[in-house]
This record gives sequence, C-alpha cells and structure tokens, in this order.
Amino acid sequence: MLQDYRAIREELERGDFTAGFTWEKVGPLLILDQGGKILIGDVKLFDPVRIRVGPGGHVEIGDYSVINHRSEIHCKKKIIIGREILISWDVMIMDTDYHGIGTGPPVSQPTVLEDGVWVGNGVTITKGVTVGRGAVVAAGSVVTKNVPPFTIVGGNPAKILREIEPFEGRHGQHYEPKWYDPSFKPKPLPEDI
Repeated sequence: MLQDYRAIREELERGDFTAGFTWEKVGPLLILDQGGKILIGDVKLFDPVRIRVGPGGHVEIGDYSVINHRSEIHCKKKIIIGREILISWDVMIMDTDYHGIGTGPPVSQPTVLEDGVWVGNGVTITKGVTVGRGAVVAAGSVVTKNVPPFTIVGGNPAKILREIEPFEGRHGQHYEPKWYDPSFKPKPLPEDI
C-alpha cells in the first residue's frame, strides 16, 4: 500500500526502511567491503568515489589514474582499471548485475579498462567488457561490448565512432604520467643519434 512520506516520517527517520549496508569512509573513498580485495596505486581520487566489493571480489586501480566525483565501482568478481586512466564524474563500472534473469542466478564477469583509457561523464561500463588501450568513451555512453584499442565509442549501446592515432612513441614524445601534478618535471627527450 502506498503511503505519503509524512505519514511514515518517524519510521523513515529511525531508519526502518533503510538497507543495512555500512559504508566506510577512507579519505575520498566510500568503501563497502564484503570480503574482497582492493588494490590502489598512485592515483588521484575526487571525493566521493564509491567502491563496493563482494566476497572474493578483486578491484585494482593502476598508477597515475584519476577518478572523479560520484563515480562508482561495483565488483563481485574482478575489475581491473589500468594505468594512466581518466574517469570523469558520475561513472558506473560494474562486473555484475546483482540479480539473475527469471530463475537464473546472477552472473558476474570480469571488467577491464586497459592503460590510457578516457571515460566521459555519466558513462556506464557493464560486466564482461574490456575497454582497449587508449580508447575514449564518450559522455553518457553505455558500454555493453568490448571496445578495440585506440577507438572512440559513444551512444547507448556504445558503438565505434572512429579510430584514433596511437599517442605513445609518436614523433619522439613521451607519454607523461602525473600530468595533473604541477610539481612534476617531465623526462628529457632522448638525444637524436
């Protein structure tokens, strides 16, 4: 039976209708650890970022990656976020649906973001997807299938919009991690032989 929220205000304030999950605040992270493993490299995180890892789940976030405000990672099996990855705000990355279809059990499949991926705001990356090295995912996209390296994808479901030129090792430049750190000094270019 539907009720006006004012009629059940006391019950709402007591938490009678609240799910029983306790999120632990660790710096910019809100973590719901239900028995998994979370490995984090030298990263930049903007408060708040949520990570939920289930029993036996495994989350890795590689060095020099940036994850922006209100992005969430939901892991039951395995999520790997590589190095030098830029994740915008309000992004959802998951390796599970948390429920089955019909009488079937829930299915979890590993999700991987390879090195150098850019993810626009409001993107959802679903279970079993590998986003290839250097790919760009346009804002608002829903990624349901693998993304080839060095491509731009967009839409719902995400489709290849175009290929891009690989950015590393071109014309002698180095790809510089820690670009967000103003005190970082770039490596000198190699001498021409």
